[in-house]
Amino acid sequence: MHTEMRVADMRFLFFQLNIWLCLLSAATVAITGVALGVAPLSVGGGLLLAPLLFYFIYVEDRRGVTAEDEVNQPYRTKLVRRYQTELLVTELLALLGYELVVCLLVFRTGTANVSDLLFAQIPLVVLGSYGWLKRYPTLDSIGVGFTWAFVAVFSVVAATPQPYSLDGVTVFAGWFLITAAGVESRNIQDITGDSQANKTTLAGYLGPNAASLLVRLLKAGGVVVFWVVAGAFAAGLVLCYLLVLSVFRRLTRLHKGGPASETTQKSAGG
Repeated sequence: MHTEMRVADMRFLFFQLNIWLCLLSAATVAITGVALGVAPLSVGGGLLLAPLLFYFIYVEDRRGVTAEDEVNQPYRTKLVRRYQTELLVTELLALLGYELVVCLLVFRTGTANVSDLLFAQIPLVVLGSYGWLKRYPTLDSIGVGFTWAFVAVFSVVAATPQPYSLDGVTVFAGWFLITAAGVESRNIQDITGDSQANKTTLAGYLGPNAASLLVRLLKAGGVVVFWVVAGAFAAGLVLCYLLVLSVFRRLTRLHKGGPASETTQKSAGG
């Protein structure tokens, strides 16, 4: 019984800590490579950078339980507190893996240089200021959008001979729009809980309908950016990525209430 419960907890946390999103972040690196004319397989170890880094970032952020987490995610909050030690160990291992891969790219493969060691720490600086960013509407979206876009481009440049370029900046802009839209999409789901915790996001200011329109416009803008930079194939890959995200987000919403709510839903459904 205890083993089954732990498996159920792991499945719940896989969705509610967005671990699936961390794993899928490798796709953003691969798509970035395609957009910049680099074969995804040639990115090699660079494909590991985003999943490792985002696992550390997301778990660290979720471990710092906030007032709105208590309202929006009570069961997740309970499990995060129960498994504080396990989550801390895994996030530190992920961070260590991230730094090791960066060092290998710099000192062994030679595709990156010493300055990239410093660039690799930029997302961690953003993480350090994220608690402050979340106090202000839109800044959390900007912070997350910047981090995801930066890591997608940085991973390709650090792992291949591809230099920083104007196309790279444009691809950065595309991912920024798409990721910022994703943050606001999540904020739409949390409007009620955020309001109860005296936190107002951009989605809260705009309201669900206007915020949903903004999300669609931002995502469409991101796809258009990829179309302009790299053509229909790259834009199609981005659309496929967004489709996969939508499937996992739906699964995440189904797991929001925890095992008890799943049992209730199944019983209600016959």
